[in-house]
Amino acid sequence: MSSFWLIMAALLIGVPGATFIVLHLIAQHKKQVMAYEWSSAEVVRRGQRMDELEKLSKTAQSKITELTKQKFELEAQIAKLEKLASEAVAQETNTKTFSIGIFNSEVRRAHMMGEKHRQLDDKWGDINYVELNGTSEDEVRRVIMRKFPPERGFVIESVQMVKKTG
Repeated sequence: MSSFWLIMAALLIGVPGATFIVLHLIAQHKKQVMAYEWSSAEVVRRGQRMDELEKLSKTAQSKITELTKQKFELEAQIAKLEKLASEAVAQETNTKTFSIGIFNSEVRRAHMMGEKHRQLDDKWGDINYVELNGTSEDEVRRVIMRKFPPERGFVIESVQMVKKTG
């Protein structure tokens, strides 16, 4: 069909016009081929870049995992050292260890209404026990009330001295 139109064009506009049209069609085809080749090369380049980024992401993720593990280990060591230090100070200064039961009334109220507290976890609706060293029950209450103020809904349920074993 297209050769028919070429023959008709050659008859109507002459051989130079038909030649021009054919050359123009060939040039368009070459442009399309070049555009396709560039596009396929771009797809390959982007695919390679995505592979590189995936490798970098995996490397970064493994490094993050390793550092997080080290962080938790260091935090555990810090907690042990703090406990040992507080025990040493307690022995030297004749302080006692108290167990304080504390909860948050706002969290309880929100939980009863089927909602979540805007800042605190649901665990604060239950009694949480914290150990603290001090010379007297009143001192321990003051320290806890500064750390967990009643104005923010914290309620001290109990303060009991921990008996030393051993």
